[in-house]
Amino acid sequence: MRRIKDRLLWLGLFMANGGGSALLYNLILREDARWLWGMAAFIIVLVGLYLLALSTDKIPLKNAFVDITPDKISYRLNFYGKAYTLDWSGIAAMHFSDHCVLFDIRGGHQRSLLLSDIESHNKASQVALGLQLAALEHNITVNGVRFNVPGPATGL
Repeated sequence: MRRIKDRLLWLGLFMANGGGSALLYNLILREDARWLWGMAAFIIVLVGLYLLALSTDKIPLKNAFVDITPDKISYRLNFYGKAYTLDWSGIAAMHFSDHCVLFDIRGGHQRSLLLSDIESHNKASQVALGLQLAALEHNITVNGVRFNVPGPATGL
């Protein structure tokens, strides 16, 4: 996250300064003002200022995460996205593909988790494997197949 914010800072500084210079040149320093170019430069300045605000936490970025616990699954896959929480007891089935996990929620709803939105293929594979193992522990149908995992063995 820090590396992303550093890059946003430098890009924002570059755009704000470059756009500001172009705005000054096109609207003030030229004898005949070029309004269309001035408006384009103004938009570049605004985008640069927005990137600066993101990099200095004036506009907060939310962390992307996937959290698998015994009770629920929580995830947010991008910086602006909504966080979703699914209780294991509310999941009827799960369907896995190379790029997506589709949750069939009791009551007829569906929710998807796009594995392709996870920044690294290795992390996406770990998330998919963790979800498959957790689904097996909770006796949830996976890709149309239901496994009955026995509970912990009791004493003889």
